[in-house]
Amino acid sequence: MICLMFVSSFSGCLASEDDVDDGQYIDDEEDLIDYIEEGICGDIDGDGVPDCPLSGYIEGTDPWWCTSSGIGGHHVDAAYGNAEKGRLSDEICESLTYELKAAIEWSQEWPTLGDAEAAGYSMSVEYVEGMGTHHVMLNDFSMEDPSFDAENPVFPGTTIDSVFEFERPEFLMYGGEEEDSELVGFAWFVHSPVDSPPEGFSGENDWWHRHEIMCFRPSDFVFRGEGLSDDVCEERGGENINLEEYWMVHAWIVRPWLTFDDVFTNHHPCLYEEGPETDPEAECWSESTEHVGHEI
Repeated sequence: MICLMFVSSFSGCLASEDDVDDGQYIDDEEDLIDYIEEGICGDIDGDGVPDCPLSGYIEGTDPWWCTSSGIGGHHVDAAYGNAEKGRLSDEICESLTYELKAAIEWSQEWPTLGDAEAAGYSMSVEYVEGMGTHHVMLNDFSMEDPSFDAENPVFPGTTIDSVFEFERPEFLMYGGEEEDSELVGFAWFVHSPVDSPPEGFSGENDWWHRHEIMCFRPSDFVFRGEGLSDDVCEERGGENINLEEYWMVHAWIVRPWLTFDDVFTNHHPCLYEEGPETDPEAECWSESTEHVGHEI
């Protein structure tokens, strides 16, 4: 029996060695606990979290997060015009596994919206169908600072810059606007030239997208709309920001919010307009994310 575990929110166990080639996983938390107690998984790196060999990657297997397909949603940038997603090599898959695991481990301090906001995160995008909220750590940044230039924006004091850190996504995404709303996903947001997406994650499956013009309320940096005229944006109490050189990518790696067709798709089909789906038997959990997305 071989199993892998990514903290409490990203786990799967191979039913047997015969299943390795088929990539069949058991995502049952009780079974996983049994496997840990039986010594199948141990604390290999000494961090107090049960691991398996290579912290989750098993050589020769095709875990779902290394076999993305589709086009990543509606926000397909011209930079990917001749590109295709597909199976990653063993070496690259192992690297990506570590990168995703690091992001999950880093986020464990803020499992709910209340935890994030108590730590200083603020909701820059309210709950949106398919994506949830977008919470960011603004620190002392404010659009009302006289030095802020909406045409050439920079965000001092935040992690929004030209540096990609796989273990520290700029945005935490929650499945609602209540304090007990749970963490559902991540978004990275990085400054890079218009025609050059960030290097990003290992492999070629993380297709980044851009929201070129977005309207934010200067007083609290809350999103008011995308692609609006200056007049409409102003009517909504906002100011348009030129974000053509800022790139975003999502990763759906927080259980149960996994997207098996494409880990980097723009949206999750179980985040409905009225709120997240809580029934584990609902059809949306098996819906394809290959060729669909949602405009925010």
